[in-house]
Amino acid sequence: MLQPYLNLPRAVHILCLGTFVNRAGTFLIPFLTIYLSNKLGLSPRTATLTMGLYGLGAIVASMLGGHLADWIGRRRVMLFSLFGGATALFIFSFLTSATAVMATVTAFGIIAEMYRPAASAMIGDLVEPARRPHAFGLMYVAINLGFAVGPVIGGLIAAYSFRWLFWGDAFASCMYGFIVLTFIRETLPSRMNAVAPRTDQRDDASTTAGVASAEGAESPVVEYATVHEEPHVPFGEAFMHMLRDRPFQVFCFAGFLLAVMFMQSMSTFPLYLAEHGIDAKTYGRLIALNGVLIVALQLPVTAILSRFDRSMVVVVAALVTGLGFALTGLATSVWAFAVTIIIWTLGEIMQASYLFAIATDLAPARMRGRYMGAFGMSHSLAMTLGVPLGGEVLSRLGGNYLWSGCMALGIMSSLLYLSIRGHTRVREATAQ
Repeated sequence: MLQPYLNLPRAVHILCLGTFVNRAGTFLIPFLTIYLSNKLGLSPRTATLTMGLYGLGAIVASMLGGHLADWIGRRRVMLFSLFGGATALFIFSFLTSATAVMATVTAFGIIAEMYRPAASAMIGDLVEPARRPHAFGLMYVAINLGFAVGPVIGGLIAAYSFRWLFWGDAFASCMYGFIVLTFIRETLPSRMNAVAPRTDQRDDASTTAGVASAEGAESPVVEYATVHEEPHVPFGEAFMHMLRDRPFQVFCFAGFLLAVMFMQSMSTFPLYLAEHGIDAKTYGRLIALNGVLIVALQLPVTAILSRFDRSMVVVVAALVTGLGFALTGLATSVWAFAVTIIIWTLGEIMQASYLFAIATDLAPARMRGRYMGAFGMSHSLAMTLGVPLGGEVLSRLGGNYLWSGCMALGIMSSLLYLSIRGHTRVREATAQ
């Protein structure tokens, strides 16, 4: 069951390792509002507004990072983002003015989030369509494992010094940057001597893109190959291409609806639990179940689902996710809430690997970075819009309407995925 993940290109394994290091050292965001209110004495309104500015920066970063990844290369964007983000964190640790803090947080959001579309595009460059769910599934595990470790370490550091908290975050970003600088080569298909996905039969275990199977049998790998120089697609042309790409637009909107639903787990869900007498400590334990399940089940579930049509997997996943959130409205005890988390987490596990894989498949190779940026932006928008929308529904209409609305979002997302099913089926490895 683990063999498909072991056979992935070595560069994918390195990217996952770097992502884990970076995520395990992500200390700023979980403790940002606490730092701003408790240490700098800013009002809760200013603290939350500053957090929103980071989300705004992430939206800009999605498109800017994707555009630059297609223009100057994935590796360069990642290096600028990781080392630039570390620099911004170091500067931020010395700031006390509210204006300076808000400006720096916005800049940090733009710089630090630029590597995401570049890294996703790089995985798309390295791995052929049939194996992309495994690659993105492994990356998703690395992200969640890092998040499981990061807040614990961050809490210990914050108890000693918030300045050391930011420096630790900067150090983790630099570590990822050095990993990319040392072990990762450029994969932009539109440049000469770039890494181009090419399926071949080799048993060379030392290739930079893959390894042979444990039994010694030959297995398809992706290796470095020289490709012909192709002109860079201007931003305006790429933007118009995405506007005319109806399947991709539908796909992004369906993902946006799902993301709005998931945002409730971090915003309205703890508030709803409080209404039932469940405190923040218990909420922390409940939501930790989500991360534990992802780390334990993501790889085997993805391996099992790889036998099925991915276009139908995401359809079913959207329904399962919606059902899990809908059942929250019927739960009254801690154990019942735990069951609902298990259900919607299974839906999350089912779709996590495939959504990024499908987004990569839908993208032309020369616009892969911008496509991944646009797809990522749909999730950033869900954070910006979904959290306040859920809060309004909960406060004005109550939990029953909120969780029933989540079921409606799941059904709508499922129907949208179904409407473009012909475009989201796995393509041959020779496809761009």
